[in-house]
Amino acid sequence: MQVVGCLEGFKHFTLYLRSSEELLVTVVNNNKDTQNVASDRLDLVNFDPVMTDREHPPSSPCRHTPGFEDEEYTSYLIGCYETYRRPFVWVRTGHERLVSRCEMYGTVDRDSPIDLLSITRYMADTISIWDILAELVLLTTEPPPANPFDIDHTYLDNLSSVEQAISTGSLLHSLNGLLSKDSVWATTDILRDMRHLALRHVHTLPSLE
Repeated sequence: MQVVGCLEGFKHFTLYLRSSEELLVTVVNNNKDTQNVASDRLDLVNFDPVMTDREHPPSSPCRHTPGFEDEEYTSYLIGCYETYRRPFVWVRTGHERLVSRCEMYGTVDRDSPIDLLSITRYMADTISIWDILAELVLLTTEPPPANPFDIDHTYLDNLSSVEQAISTGSLLHSLNGLLSKDSVWATTDILRDMRHLALRHVHTLPSLE
C-alpha cells in the first residue's frame, strides 16, 4: 500500500498516504468521458455496501480526518491495521451521495467500514490494493469508467521535467506490476497508457542532464 500510495497522475482518483497503515483515496464522482464507460465489469463491484459494522472502527475517526464536502468528489480511507489482519474501507466524505447511489436505507454510521466485494474476497482470493481501488472507482464514478486506472496526461503535462520523470517512472513500475499479476484490470487500455508513459519518460530524461 505504501508504494501505491505515493503515485500520482490517475484521472479518476488521487491518493494521499497518511501513514504505513492508512491511505486516503479521493474519487471523482462524474466521468465526463462518455466514450469511456464500463460495460462488462460491474459484476466485480458490490453496489450494496453495508455500513453497520461497529466492531472495526478506524484508528482515525471521521471527525479527525481533514477534508471537505464537495459534490465533485467522494473520499475513502483504506486502513490496513495489524490489529484487524485485513484491510477495511471507510467513507470519509460523500456519505449521502453513496447512500443514494446504492439505494441504501436508514442511517449511516460514518465510522463503520463498507462491505466491498474485494474486501469480502480478500482472505480467499489473491486480492490486492488495485482491486480495492478499482471497486471504489466503479462504485463511485458515474458512469463507471471502462478503465479505473486511466492516466491523466493533462496533469502530467503541467509537471516539471523532474516531476514528470519521477511520476512516469513510478506509474510504469506499478502498472507493470499490475500486469504481471495477471489481474482482471490488466487491459489493453492500461497497455496503451503505459506506452504513452514510456514515451513521455524517455523524452523527459535528456532534459535532466
